[in-house]
Parts: sequence; structure tokens; C-alpha cells
Amino acid sequence: MTREEKPEKNEGGVRERLLTAALELFNSKGYAAASVREIVAASGVTKPVLYYYFGNKEGLYLELMNGSFAEFESSLSQITTLQGCVTERINHFCAMMLDLIMENIEVVRLIYAIYYGPPQGAPHINFDAYFTRMLDTIHDLVREGIGSGELRPNDSTDVAWTVISILNTAMEEQLCHTPARLDGEQMVRMLRLVMEGLATKSSGAVLGASRL
Repeated sequence: MTREEKPEKNEGGVRERLLTAALELFNSKGYAAASVREIVAASGVTKPVLYYYFGNKEGLYLELMNGSFAEFESSLSQITTLQGCVTERINHFCAMMLDLIMENIEVVRLIYAIYYGPPQGAPHINFDAYFTRMLDTIHDLVREGIGSGELRPNDSTDVAWTVISILNTAMEEQLCHTPARLDGEQMVRMLRLVMEGLATKSSGAVLGASRL
């Protein structure tokens, strides 16, 4: 594409159309099978336009992933600003993560296909690192609660895995069932059952039934 042929900056939402078309095709056909020709046809643009904005198919894939993970990083950074007891912050964090997952459910669907499915030649992304960061965040909160006397002494790793398992169950319900049999409010109630069992009598810490 020559300088004269360069499109106006994101004219007509071209970037968004390309990303939407790529995501739909990656999910319906698989990353390897989805072609640049099909993506540009679904977007109503030409190949040079795709190359101008993203370089190639790999660039489209990375933009889809990086955009979602940027939101993840932003949400993760908010945990340090949350107020209240540890149980309330765990509740809020899990609700925030589930909301983010639901807002990006088709990207999450693609991540699952890439992670659990056969190799498709997609650029490598260390998905485990993002899961580990969520687990570590919950683990740190649990240890804080035990250290402050809000939670009874327990194996903090076991508690963190229990909490993230509830979050994962709610997430996978969104992925696998329409309508989902487990929603955000039910997830919070499940967390409440766990955290009430861990709370010390003196703390009176009870995970609220509603999101903060």
C-alpha cells in the first residue's frame, strides 16, 4: 500500500471490523484454518488494509489477545485500591474478574481453544502466567486475612485454589452453557459459604451476598 493509498485513521471502524471478523473466524474455523482472504472479505476491506493496520494474521491475533490482557492488567491493578476487609476484597476481585471474562467471552473462548486444543500455529502467549497472577493475588489476600486474624489459620494455598476454582466454574459455565446455569450472584454466594467457614468469631467477617 503506497502513501497515497493509506486509509484514513481507522476510517469507518476498519480496525474494529477486522478484529471482529478475525475473532469470529478464529473461533468458528480455528486459527490455522482462518485465512487472510476470508478475514478481509468478512470485513469488507482489502488485504493491503489488513496489512497496513496489523501486518499479518499473527498481528490480528496478538492485538485480540493484548487488548483483552490489557484490561486484565488494569483490573488486577485495582485490587490494591480496594477498601474493606479481606473477604470483601476477595468477593469484589472475583466478581470483577467474572465481569471481565463475560465482556470478553469470545476472546476467552479462543484462548481455551488455543490452550486445550491441537497446535494451530498461533503466536505463543504464556496463558499460564495470567492464571498464576490471579491465583497469587487471591493467595496474597488470604495470607493477609490469616495474618490479621480475620481468617482462621489454614493452608493459604488450599484456600486460594478453592476460591479460584469457584471463579473458574462460573467462567466455564458462561463458556459452555446458554443460558449459564451459574451466574455472578450465585458465584458470590458460593464464595460466601467458603469465607464464612474461614472467618474467626472475633472478626465477624462475612462475605456480602451482593457485589461491592
